[in-house]
Amino acid sequence: MDQFDHSTHPRSRDTGDPQRADSQAMSTRQSSQSCTAPREVSFFVRKISETTPADLGLSAGSGPVREVQRRNYYRAVDGDGSDHKAVGLSPFRSLLERDLRTLLSANPAIQCYAIEPHRLEYFIPTESGHARHTYVPDIVLRYRDGRVAVLDAKALFFTAAKAWQKCEPHITAAYHIDHNVPFVVLSEGVIRLQPRLSNCEIMKRHRYIVEDVAALMRTRDVIAHVRLPTTIAKVTEAARMNSPEGCNRIYTAVMNLALSGEIDLDLSKSFSLATEIRDRGQ
Repeated sequence: MDQFDHSTHPRSRDTGDPQRADSQAMSTRQSSQSCTAPREVSFFVRKISETTPADLGLSAGSGPVREVQRRNYYRAVDGDGSDHKAVGLSPFRSLLERDLRTLLSANPAIQCYAIEPHRLEYFIPTESGHARHTYVPDIVLRYRDGRVAVLDAKALFFTAAKAWQKCEPHITAAYHIDHNVPFVVLSEGVIRLQPRLSNCEIMKRHRYIVEDVAALMRTRDVIAHVRLPTTIAKVTEAARMNSPEGCNRIYTAVMNLALSGEIDLDLSKSFSLATEIRDRGQ
C-alpha cells in the first residue's frame, strides 16, 4: 500500500539537493581591476545546524514546540485531532496537514509520528557571514523499520514564494547532512490524490476500538485458503458470517488487516465489495 515514497517524490530530494545548498554556501570572488592584480578569494564555510530537542522530538509525550493559539470558531482551517499513531498532542494548522495525517494513519509502514516536535536552527551564508534561521517542521515520523523522515505539508501557492525557495535548499541540506534524515515537502497534488485519500479515510473509520476477534480470525482463515488476488466480495461470501443490519463484519475486518499491513488493498480505485485484496509485496 504505497501511499507516497519520499525517496522518489519530485519535491523531496530534487528541490533540496544538498549539493545545491553546499554550492550556495561557498562562493569565490575574483578581482578584475587589472590583469596583473592578485586574485582575492573568500570562502563561506557551511555552519552545522542544531535541533532542539536533539532527538528530533520523536518520543512519547512530544508536543508542538510552537504555541497553539486559541481556536477561532469562525475559521474552519485548523483544529485539534487525535490519532493512534501520534506520540503527543496533534493539532493541525491547515486542512492539508489534517489530510496528510490521514495518509500516515492508514499507512501500515509507519509506526508513529509527532507534530511540530522540534526547532531546527540552521544558517544561510551571506556576504558578511551567516544568517541564523529557525524552522519548525509539520511532522516527524518513524517507519516500522526504524527509518525517520521529516515532512512538511505545504500548498503549491506557498512553495512558489521567494522566501520559501530561498530557505528550502538549506533546510533540506541541514536535515540530510547534519541529521541524516530526509526532508520531504508534500503539496495538495500528492496529499489529496483521489481516490487514495478517500480510501484512507474509510480505512480509518473502520479501525477497531474493540477488536472483533471472531471476524478477524475467520477473515484470515478465508484469505489463507483462497488464491490472491481476490476481492472483498469473494472473501465475504466464503466467510459466511452474520453481521448486524447495515454492517459487514468481514469488510471491517479486511480494513483492519490492511491497516496492520497483513494484506494490501488496491487504493487506485474507490473502495467497494469489488476492491481487490492482494498479498503483501504484490
